[in-house]
Amino acid sequence: MNYAQGIAAFASLLLDPQAAEDGLHFPARMRHYRANCRLNRIAALQGVFSNVAQLVGEDFFTAMAREYVDVTPANSADLHAMGDDFADFIGQFAPAADLPYLADVARVDWARWRAYLAPDEATLGLLELAQLAAADFASMQLRFHPSLQLVQSPHWPIADILAMHAGGTVAQLASGGQQILISRSQWQVISLGQWTFLQSLSAGHCVGEALDHALQIDEACDIQSTLNILFTQQLLRQAVVGYP
Repeated sequence: MNYAQGIAAFASLLLDPQAAEDGLHFPARMRHYRANCRLNRIAALQGVFSNVAQLVGEDFFTAMAREYVDVTPANSADLHAMGDDFADFIGQFAPAADLPYLADVARVDWARWRAYLAPDEATLGLLELAQLAAADFASMQLRFHPSLQLVQSPHWPIADILAMHAGGTVAQLASGGQQILISRSQWQVISLGQWTFLQSLSAGHCVGEALDHALQIDEACDIQSTLNILFTQQLLRQAVVGYP
């Protein structure tokens, strides 16, 4: 077989222990290699989903991660990119049914990981923002730095759950959903109106449209504090004037 065929055969053996290819069937070696690949993927998940692991304990997390690895082929050779659908898997993982908020906690972990790995890009400084005409503000598009991540849990107080497991007070699960804004250095709870405003901006709406969307959700939404977060934490990379 040629090189390409050899790589394809190796991949087949790695994914399917029962597969056999002429000239490339070394059961003992493949078992070791396959086991190492599995352990590396599980370790990568433990590193990313640290809050999930803390909530369920090491043994439970390892068993859950092993099941995920077994049913989810890697879609990248980069372990940093693995786990984008782990939260969805957790939501369907029967042994975790008693922790219905766990999938949303995983979404927070993944968003924090994405923020950490986000590329460094230039951000708008306060001087540049001050030079923008106030009359143009409503028609501007505000484009976010890639480290900004937004997570919503419609039903569970995910921020309170995370705070509880960091030593805070007991989370009241019946208190309802929460929204979190995540940047590279920190995360914070935001209101549903603020989340709607930021989601609208992220979707490409201008400031005026995003404001309308937010006020439809919450007439008392504090847009000024939301903009202050974006400006002071340097989470804006571009302001496009005259949209559309």
